[in-house]
Amino acid sequence: MKKIVIVGGGAGGLELATQLGKKLGKSGKAKITLVDKNTNHLWKPLLHEIATGTLNDELDHVNYLAHAQHNYFSFKQGQLLNIDRENKTIQLNDVVDSQNQIIFPKTDISYDLLVMAIGSTSNDFGTPGVKEHCTFLDDQNSAKQFRKSILSTFFRFSSGIEKKEKLNISIVGAGATGVELTTELFSMVKTLGSYGFDKLEPSLLNITLIEAANRILPALPEDASKNIQLKLEEFGATVLTNTKIVKADENHFYPEGQDPIPADIMMWTAGVKAPDFLKDIAGLETNRANQLVVKPTLQTSRDDAIFAIGDCACSAKPEGGFTPATAQAAHQMASICAKNLIALVNGNKLSTFAYNNKGTIISLANTAQGVVTTIGKNQMGVKGWMASCIYKMLYRFHQVALFGIFKTYRLIRANKVYRTARTTVNMD
Repeated sequence: MKKIVIVGGGAGGLELATQLGKKLGKSGKAKITLVDKNTNHLWKPLLHEIATGTLNDELDHVNYLAHAQHNYFSFKQGQLLNIDRENKTIQLNDVVDSQNQIIFPKTDISYDLLVMAIGSTSNDFGTPGVKEHCTFLDDQNSAKQFRKSILSTFFRFSSGIEKKEKLNISIVGAGATGVELTTELFSMVKTLGSYGFDKLEPSLLNITLIEAANRILPALPEDASKNIQLKLEEFGATVLTNTKIVKADENHFYPEGQDPIPADIMMWTAGVKAPDFLKDIAGLETNRANQLVVKPTLQTSRDDAIFAIGDCACSAKPEGGFTPATAQAAHQMASICAKNLIALVNGNKLSTFAYNNKGTIISLANTAQGVVTTIGKNQMGVKGWMASCIYKMLYRFHQVALFGIFKTYRLIRANKVYRTARTTVNMD
């Protein structure tokens, strides 16, 4: 029986484990093991909603152990330390509790086929002071910590303890996360004000969104980018483009050749990279962003027994450039990787991966804007209720990949019922 180990339970890794469990684990053709340092999965594009309380993380997360039991694979908690390619084992670090007591000791797991699906972390590009003074939205825990912190700040303003007239929030990076977080913060304070918290209204916020490029959302066509910037300015945000941050301290960002930008809250959403420990791990080829270089089959360039998918994979596109680090790409990679692992187990020919850009939709609090790819690979702009529906469908497709159509429908219904019994903003 083949031993297939998947490291990382993000969008791609969990979908892959689910598919392989049903197609190989159930029939006894392979033993599938998923490894992750956390106990629960949350779809990463939802982190800005966790951070602003508009999504209930307790209802929308997936418990790895329960999901594994229902889908014919096993789960092992732990963080990857190293890969021994010669003996085909991976080493996991100690798992400790909140008091730093060891729960599970270091352990080795053997594999015949290994998939790296570790995802990504924020990239500060080595900018001095950023790591020490900025908040990053890398995972569910950091999003929850930010939510608790921002709620405390809002309540201090409401109670009069905080004497400032404005709350200065500066966000570096005007990609999807930075833009979506900006609009959700305005929506969040407006909702809290409607609950009766004095002084909490959108005019309280002085949000500055900072981008080094000449426009926000470079992945979108220029007209879509301009429309979304206008929407941000309608919310009340200040958008600065062509502004490169070269330093940060406790309460300021320092743009190159410009005056310092003051900030009470400093967010960094200006890019991603694979975790630093992946750099040249086990002699595998990596790029400057620590991503594992893969062949068209998604096998790593120096070891055919090791695959990489999602944000930690550097996959070249035939037409030039590289596959973007998005949930959409991770979903597509998981499907091809599953197909190839099944082919290896059955002795069949492998398929090649080709990224199919289906468009980009940006959530703007109660609405959305973006583009979708039509027949002939042309892109069509969408906004309003249609864009909002498409944006929500992306998450539903992820749920369907994990649970199937019927259970996903039940989850949607349960979520709607739950929303009637709680505040719109999660204040836990």
